[in-house]
Amino acid sequence: MSENPDQPVRKNKTYNKKVFTVSLIICGIGLLICFMSSLLSDNVDAAETAGVILLSVGTGMALDALVKEKYRLGLDIHFPLNIIFPSYPIVEDYDQLTRDLSSFKSIYNEFMSSTVRNKSNSKIQDYATQLLWHCIYLQKRRMEKLGVQMELESGRRSYSKEPPVRSASYFDGKYNINDVYEEIYAIRTFFHGGRKIKNIYDKEVAHYTFLSAKSVGKDDVVCPNCSNIASRSNLIDGCDFCGTKFTVEDLDNRVGSFGFRRDFQVSDSQRKAIKKLIYPRIYLGGMMPMFYIGFFLPFLYGKDMNFLLRFAMGLFCGAGLGFAGFALVSFAMFFIAPAVLIFNQYWDFLSGRIIYRPQKEQEKEIKMAKKVRKSDPLFSIQSFLGGIQNKLYAIHFADTKNQVNAFSDCNLSRCFQKYKDIVDIDTLSLSMDSYEKKEGIQRSTVSATLVLREFKNKKIADRKEILKIGLEKNEDCKTQTVCAPSILKCGGCGSSLSLMDGKTCEYCGRELDMKEYDWVITNYDIVQSHKQ
Repeated sequence: MSENPDQPVRKNKTYNKKVFTVSLIICGIGLLICFMSSLLSDNVDAAETAGVILLSVGTGMALDALVKEKYRLGLDIHFPLNIIFPSYPIVEDYDQLTRDLSSFKSIYNEFMSSTVRNKSNSKIQDYATQLLWHCIYLQKRRMEKLGVQMELESGRRSYSKEPPVRSASYFDGKYNINDVYEEIYAIRTFFHGGRKIKNIYDKEVAHYTFLSAKSVGKDDVVCPNCSNIASRSNLIDGCDFCGTKFTVEDLDNRVGSFGFRRDFQVSDSQRKAIKKLIYPRIYLGGMMPMFYIGFFLPFLYGKDMNFLLRFAMGLFCGAGLGFAGFALVSFAMFFIAPAVLIFNQYWDFLSGRIIYRPQKEQEKEIKMAKKVRKSDPLFSIQSFLGGIQNKLYAIHFADTKNQVNAFSDCNLSRCFQKYKDIVDIDTLSLSMDSYEKKEGIQRSTVSATLVLREFKNKKIADRKEILKIGLEKNEDCKTQTVCAPSILKCGGCGSSLSLMDGKTCEYCGRELDMKEYDWVITNYDIVQSHKQ
């Protein structure tokens, strides 16, 4: 890490040789056992078998590390690695949206990797909505408290024939909303005291929600507070109708939610998703033992030949048996892949790593969205889930109730101690289970499965958590998003409110009723929590 406290952790542009150390040691031990066994025995014995297994495991680990390093450095995978490991091309920025995505990720990485304490005036405030900034800031404070830094390295990759960035736009009555999906390969690296303590690889889709004021004509926009049309300059000075003042950034694109949401679907087929995760391991498991068995056969049964001839024959036999292993695995894949897909419909052993959602989950989302849209035509389930994700992250990083009580009406005090060591979160799944309107209130329940990363004993350990959440908002509150800090105003004295300060106005003491603006958590149940 840099000695300059304002410098983020810098990316290493060369191969990290340390990641190959363990695999090469295992290969060396396996190779030694095999040669010693071939000199002392004329047949395949337990020692020879153990040596082949060690060589196969070590080779697989080395190749896997090589592929990860190639992705980290932004390199494509070429022959012969691309025979086993899928090679997905890098896609550079090609329009304004992709440039906006890259800018946000760059600023996000700068903020999270910086060692400056409490950098509350970061540029990321110009890119994020208030709620997203709130949870990012709380995460940063938590990492500072524990002495942890995080670096995000990412590259856009094309996993399918579809464009790697896809979006859907709509107007919610106040803001233009743009739901964006980006096919991505990212690495989150955590540091403590200048030492790398954990790498997390994200080989899936990043989801973003962008918000911006709706343009009307050349210079006019829709006021995000009162929905009247005014010029940008008038809104900066104060809307003529409601008096709300905005900054230039308030009216431009803001990111409302961001995360590597593992429950979002890429356009790859399920078969390709399976291939991406399982095929490389199965191919290596089938090819490597066969190759090494073939390689050492001349050393066992051709001891009358000189060493060079046995070596050449070993390469020839190894290549032949390795190809046979490749062919057998290829044939088996026609039967294994469908079996895995069927199995995974009922047992979620791959749910944390695979990049597709079962079809029944997609159908459930569509059904729930249609139900909500009967009373809220602009409802977007992805924007809804993005907002819930922000609230959950803020709860896990909060230290006091004031940091979350603007969007929570339930007692979360028990959680602050339980979550005090959490430095990062992944969303494995997030789903809307129910929705109803009753007695002037909209109610919903959401299920969430998270991976919590806890910093303890100078290490980061993973813990899986399953939540059941109840939410409410007023019946007449339609789809909308809480945006910049200046948008929220006290109903008593008109002062600007910030989610950072809780829901009580510091000037007149009146409490903000967030149910008038957005969903509020009314029930928070931890169904299950255990180490992975």
